Amino acid sequence: MNDIVSLCKSLRQGTSVLASYSADEKNRGLKAVASALDAHRQEILAANELDVQRALSEGMKDSLVDRLRLTAERINGIIDSINIVIQQTDPVGQVVAGWTTPNGLQIRQQRVPLGVAAIIYESRPNVTVDAFALAYKSGNSILLRGSSSALNSNKALVSIIKTALN
Repeated sequence: MNDIVSLCKSLRQGTSVLASYSADEKNRGLKAVASALDAHRQEILAANELDVQRALSEGMKDSLVDRLRLTAERINGIIDSINIVIQQTDPVGQVVAGWTTPNGLQIRQQRVPLGVAAIIYESRPNVTVDAFALAYKSGNSILLRGSSSALNSNKALVSIIKTALN
């Protein structure tokens, strides 16, 4: 239990740093991740193959194995998804609405990062990268809990993401 508490505290501290990044800084980080995923395709596919083989040996249904499986084309799709997020307008700092009160006070509704988000999801390794990219672009830290059936794939993906951002 102490591990999760310290992890969440660390994520909260990371949010403060990430919230200060400019749109260009976040886009450079996302580009670095996309490039790293492209460069480490074989590592990702090898880790994913371990997950797929375990799933098959445990009798997982074919439709679920298909969700789990990564291919070169699916990695292309993951990279394309990151590039789509890069092209989106940075939501942080956007003024959604505003008005001036009769006494001259200016009020505005502005988009800001939420802080830390947590996501629990099934055996789709692409969700690991998609969730990261959306959280990163919006200035939020994220705690991901993927299915144990995709453990090797998710570890490889997260390792590559962390390395690319450092």
